[in-house]
Amino acid sequence: MNILLLIAAALSLLAFAAHAFVGDMEYRALKPDETSSSKSKETWLQARCGWHWVSVDLLLSGIVLLLIATTEIIKSKSEISLLLCIYFFVCGVVWFAIVFKSKTNDNQIMVLGQWIFCFLMSGLIYAGI
Repeated sequence: MNILLLIAAALSLLAFAAHAFVGDMEYRALKPDETSSSKSKETWLQARCGWHWVSVDLLLSGIVLLLIATTEIIKSKSEISLLLCIYFFVCGVVWFAIVFKSKTNDNQIMVLGQWIFCFLMSGLIYAGI
C-alpha cells in the first residue's frame, strides 16, 4: 500500500465532496434571476457546468489514486501517477497565474488558494511514485 498516494486519494475525494455539494450550493446562490439577460443566464450555466467538470476531475483522480495506492488493478502505476502529478502541477500554475494577474487585492492570492491544493497534490503524488 502506498500511503502518500492514499493520502492524495483521500484529499482528492474530500475536495470532490466539498466542490460538488457545498460549492454547488454556493454557486446556485449566484443564479441570475428571471429578468436577467439570456446571455447572463447562459454564462452562469456554462460556468456551473465548468464547475462540475472540475468536480468530475477530482472524483476520477481520487478513484484512480485510490486504486493505484491499494490494488493491483492498474498496471502502469508510475506512468499514470506521473500524469496526475503533472496535471495537478499545471492546474496549480494556471490557477495561481490567473489569480495573480486578475486579483483586485493581495488577500485574494490566499483566499483563492486552490493552487496550494494543486501543488500539495502534485507533491504527494510525486513523492509517492
